[in-house]
Amino acid sequence: MQPSNRIIVNTAAGYVRTLLNLFLSLYSVRLVLDILGESDYGIYMLIGGVVSMLSFFTTSLIGSTQRFLSVSQGEGDMEKTRSVFRDSLLVHIVLGLLVVVVLEAIVPLLFNGFLNIPAGRTGAAVTLYQLVVVMIVISFIAAPYRALLVSRENIVYTSVVDVLIGVVKVLLVLLLPYITWDKLVGYGCVMLTLSVIEILSFSLYGHARYPECRLPRLRSFNREYAGRLASFSGWLTFNLLSVMVRNQGLAVILNRFLGTVVNAAYGLSIQISSMIGVVGGSLAYATTPQMMAAEGAGNRDRMWLLATLQSKFSFLLVSFVGIPTMFVMHPLLELWLGKGNVPQYTVMFACMFVVMQTIDMLASGVFDANKAMGKVRKFIFWTSMPNILVLPFCWLATYLRLPVATTGLLMVLTAVAYTLLRLLLTRRASGFNLGAYCREVILKPLPPVAVSLAACVAWTWIPDFTASFLLIYVLSMPLFALTAFRWSLSEKEKEKVKSMLSRIIR
Repeated sequence: MQPSNRIIVNTAAGYVRTLLNLFLSLYSVRLVLDILGESDYGIYMLIGGVVSMLSFFTTSLIGSTQRFLSVSQGEGDMEKTRSVFRDSLLVHIVLGLLVVVVLEAIVPLLFNGFLNIPAGRTGAAVTLYQLVVVMIVISFIAAPYRALLVSRENIVYTSVVDVLIGVVKVLLVLLLPYITWDKLVGYGCVMLTLSVIEILSFSLYGHARYPECRLPRLRSFNREYAGRLASFSGWLTFNLLSVMVRNQGLAVILNRFLGTVVNAAYGLSIQISSMIGVVGGSLAYATTPQMMAAEGAGNRDRMWLLATLQSKFSFLLVSFVGIPTMFVMHPLLELWLGKGNVPQYTVMFACMFVVMQTIDMLASGVFDANKAMGKVRKFIFWTSMPNILVLPFCWLATYLRLPVATTGLLMVLTAVAYTLLRLLLTRRASGFNLGAYCREVILKPLPPVAVSLAACVAWTWIPDFTASFLLIYVLSMPLFALTAFRWSLSEKEKEKVKSMLSRIIR
């Protein structure tokens, strides 16, 4: 399969996986809440939050391992690729065991008064905690296998596995009412079973399909590579932490001055933001392995081409969905939460995050290009600073009782600074033409954005009727697509789109 066709297939697989898993997750959460009840579900969210807390670390490990695997594959050195995988797997196993030691050491502290567990549920909570610890070890060991499949651009298989795991989760949850032992422990066993299915699906397939997938050997362990992997993962973790500190720090500031009602609005807006972000993220998931393989093969021109295309099309896709969504955010929230149940400021925060997501897409390819080149230390340090420095300004704005929209404006300005720093810090990189990049990624997408905004403004003049908010998508999306095809795409890209549509129609 040609590289461009592979990107299209992998992007489509990522979208389908995300949408299906979203619906399955929403349905399973509702089932679990009904079966466990609010108290036991709260216990699971409290203890299971350990997995979420460590997820940013495993995400960094997957991204780092995938980078080194893709680069070595691009170099065409199978023995080096095999060594990279073996050493990565050994590092992940050791890290998983170290995390277990720490988590087991704090058990007496957690369950002797630190956590507020309802009377009579401490035993079930401790059992659940042990199941969660095993799940964490499995997630660490599974990380290099998932990274291998991503580096091999086998997004279709990972998507199928993820969706099947979601289906199995719903089926197992439906069986929970019929078990005779504790339902909370039973749900922990369900989640552990899903973790086992995941690692078996990835590891068995990887060992059967790819020659570089080998078990670690101590005598051939490369300490230099382990150090590079640790450094690379550390900086990616720092980047993720800066985003988490920004988002959660603002939540604490809002809670301190404005109360929990604003926190509810802020939390709902983050969920909406994550849904919009999926639109651009799936494309990056498909293009990043090819960028890193091109860098490994010494073909930097192709790497920059892919980075530019990723940024441009991610921006177009997020704008395609995000612009009309901002105009109908309130009716959409009422459709989801129920009429009259939308907390104050939810629309404002949701639109803020959509704008931030859209701006972030303008330099998403540049970020992955720096990862491919291995130049992350200075790049991530300086681009992460706006995420941290914005918090004192948000605190001052709320302390002075300025309108809540002021914090939203500060967050949007942070996204602008974040994007500008990415571009400015990359301008001296070999082969990167900042002027050409800005023309292709920023100027060319302006016409469809302007047309979409005009269509959305025109919609506000239409008389209101039942489900009238859906009409905005009918108005803006076709105009956006046609204008983007006419003004934003090159002739080669137009031919590719025509060929793809022709195959779909046939």
